[in-house]
Amino acid sequence: MRWATRTNLLVCLLLACAGISAQAQMLAFSADVSVTSGQGNAVVGKWYLSGAKMRMDMSSPVEAKANPMGKVSMIIDPGAKNAIMLMPQHQVYMEIPAGSNHEIEGMQRLRNVSQGGNPCAGETGTTCKKLGSETVNGRSCDKWEITEKEEGHTTTAWVDQKLHFPIKVQDNKGVTTNFTNIKEGPQDPSLFVIPPGYHKLDVSVPARPR
Repeated sequence: MRWATRTNLLVCLLLACAGISAQAQMLAFSADVSVTSGQGNAVVGKWYLSGAKMRMDMSSPVEAKANPMGKVSMIIDPGAKNAIMLMPQHQVYMEIPAGSNHEIEGMQRLRNVSQGGNPCAGETGTTCKKLGSETVNGRSCDKWEITEKEEGHTTTAWVDQKLHFPIKVQDNKGVTTNFTNIKEGPQDPSLFVIPPGYHKLDVSVPARPR
């Protein structure tokens, strides 16, 4: 369950970025990504972005025994109606409804930073304070402190000045999302399609007999 929860956080980020990349010019790049907490690595993976298309390969080394799916890949194409989840261990894939306009939490903030603006622009009850500039993972970043007044939740985000993308995010609960080994440039188109030999997994629930 913990693995699924942390994976869902990265999937939400993937969906949000896909929602904005169709509207804002985002540079193509790849990166290693990890989510860590006080207990160590929770999720590690590889991120690929090419135009509006995105992919994330994910695994959970700490909780591998509790994850029967093994490694999982998510492919997002805003032009398609569904996101695709690949499960290489079983050579199967699932279609996941992407939702209308990818309306998920954090999408507006990502859209704002993708345009080089204040992450909190247009929000109420949340304040953003720019803390200056820092070099993170060898890249120049703007450092933002985001505070949600009602919940008392604080997040620090380091936004890459060239990519206009948060390459490091840390909250006051000790959870850190980190993008490293960033490589700019075109990505292999085969990353964003279902590989040959994969079979669709039908997860529909059969109707109960009356």
